Amino acid sequence: PVPRPPGNSVQSVGMTRIRHLEKILASQGLDLLHPFRVGWYDELVEREGLPVKKLSSFGSGYKIGILIGNTKSLWPTFVRALKEDGRLLAEKDPLDTYTQHRVTTALATVYPGIKLECFWSCDYGDRLVAMQRVAELCRAAYLDHTSHLSVHPSYGTWIAWRAVVLLEAIESEFEELEQTPPPPLNCPVSAEELAAAKDAIDNALSLSDQNKLCEELHGESKAETSSSWRHWLRVRETVKLGQDFRYCDDQSEYHYTKNRLVLERAISSLS
Repeated sequence: PVPRPPGNSVQSVGMTRIRHLEKILASQGLDLLHPFRVGWYDELVEREGLPVKKLSSFGSGYKIGILIGNTKSLWPTFVRALKEDGRLLAEKDPLDTYTQHRVTTALATVYPGIKLECFWSCDYGDRLVAMQRVAELCRAAYLDHTSHLSVHPSYGTWIAWRAVVLLEAIESEFEELEQTPPPPLNCPVSAEELAAAKDAIDNALSLSDQNKLCEELHGESKAETSSSWRHWLRVRETVKLGQDFRYCDDQSEYHYTKNRLVLERAISSLS
């Protein structure tokens, strides 16, 4: 995911730093990392009239961004952290807290003194970033605009985007990134699978109360949820690519429900 220019140039020094960041985050289960130019995203926002803010509006010095995500590798690392630190389980959203702490700690290690801005998948309002579109721009995944599935060329649909980080004053380290975005990835799955995904979405919507969708999936207490999440899981399952990287049952259920009982069960299953 991270380009590797030859030589001892400023770019190669910068690549050494981002590879260091990539290594640290991968050890924490955050194993997807892709740099991009802020201008790519801002141009998309303007061209398509997306209802989100341009990233440059958070600071004109931000020229480079980093998209961070995960595969199934996140779950065992996260569960071990829960077992080792009881305070984490007590947080309002343990996974968001875990992600934010690991990312900010790694950034402080790799880019000390660098001004930065972090946006999280749980952000909303002015801080909402269209992370699937970022992934599409930097060829991290193919985005099907009908099913809204991000499909990784290796991991299929079994990925999640967790953060976008903006870094100031490091543009010279990423000169290998073109000023215009690369062409998007070719669709890695069949038209039949995408049609099945669309049918699965329609089915999930028909079986859900769309006015109370968040409550159905997550529940007010996040302790008890309906079974409607399984219909949303089915949307991912329609794509066969990446089935070897499928989330385990606990990770799948927690991804859609935030059910704390799932976390307690996962912790108790550790030897």
